[in-house]
Amino acid sequence: MTSFNIPNDQENKTLSAPSVLQACIPVTVLVLLLSLSVYLFGEDSSYGPNQIALCVGAAAAALIGWRNGKLWLEIEESIVYGITVAIKPLLILFCVGSLIGSWIMSGTVPTMIYYSLLILDPSIFYSASCIICALIALSIG
Repeated sequence: MTSFNIPNDQENKTLSAPSVLQACIPVTVLVLLLSLSVYLFGEDSSYGPNQIALCVGAAAAALIGWRNGKLWLEIEESIVYGITVAIKPLLILFCVGSLIGSWIMSGTVPTMIYYSLLILDPSIFYSASCIICALIALSIG
């Protein structure tokens, strides 16, 4: 792993817990930047500006940790650990999204909706769908 050449003046620093204000700064930065992104770009904000806002929020959190005495190497290791933990659920979500997309393109989902509307009354369709999904989830664990 590549690491930045940061001076070792942090060796003399003591590690301190962030204050409440410092803990709120990354969240506030993230909320403000995401709001600004949606305000400026509307529906197109998911094509890039939101990701930049997330990166800036993460950078703010890293800088606060660095200011409070965390070594940059520890911050890098925490970033790698966070990505490692998140990769498995992301792969599962990617597979589920691919499956749903293929079902929609092949006509499976529209067919299921069509025939379920013939069987169920449209006024109770959503609640019945929720109950059926809950029962299936309970039965298969």
